[in-house]
Amino acid sequence: MNNRLLSNLSWTRFEEQLKATEDSKLLLPMGSLEQHGPHLPLATDTIIADYISKIVSEKLKNSFLMPPLVLGCSLEHIGFPGTISLQLETLTKTILDVTTSLRQSGIHKIFIINGHGGNRAAIDSTLIKIKHFYPDMHIFSFTILDLVKKKYCEIRKSDKRLIGHADEMETSIMLAINPELVDMRKAISEAPALPENVSFEGEDLAKVSFGWRATDLTKSGILGDPLSADPENGKILIDYAVETIAELVGSL
Repeated sequence: MNNRLLSNLSWTRFEEQLKATEDSKLLLPMGSLEQHGPHLPLATDTIIADYISKIVSEKLKNSFLMPPLVLGCSLEHIGFPGTISLQLETLTKTILDVTTSLRQSGIHKIFIINGHGGNRAAIDSTLIKIKHFYPDMHIFSFTILDLVKKKYCEIRKSDKRLIGHADEMETSIMLAINPELVDMRKAISEAPALPENVSFEGEDLAKVSFGWRATDLTKSGILGDPLSADPENGKILIDYAVETIAELVGSL
């Protein structure tokens, strides 16, 4: 049993551990419940964020771990059955409420480990709001898929423009975490139907961001090439994310 996971602790045990922990930090995994093509589970983003957060927590003895927030901002995937989305304002208020509660419990350093790119805008704006309301709070955020993109580009097998969602990267990570939840018989390669010079690749997004709906870009829900997925590469990406996050959290 993880004796640093809040949901496993009584309030008295948490209070005791918090008082005995110097420079205590809390890890908050965040994900989504949204379509990830026909081959990956709806909770893919949450599973990835929770898995990586647990390993980071084991490495950092002064950290506590929250159970994951399983719903996120997934409006771009509405239209595919099973997708459940919060409004941006709802997620913002949820993060603020969680932070307020943790602050009242004596936590002053929070690290969000985010598995869903659609949450990023809400998280980033909320960090500023939290710091405005609570100057004594220190709150940081990591978006996993952004964090590992550099390493992914070193080992990727899929062609350029074949990245976006339920693609080689996410499928590789899920194959490394829990292959029983991945049905590669249903995986297909589907290039996002985007204008030329616009894609989900980092260099294109650095030039221009854009609004999109998955139902306009894909029939399967896949934006990329999961057929190139490799569990060994998935483990490389997980290890890279864990080491990077653990080092940064340890230094902040």
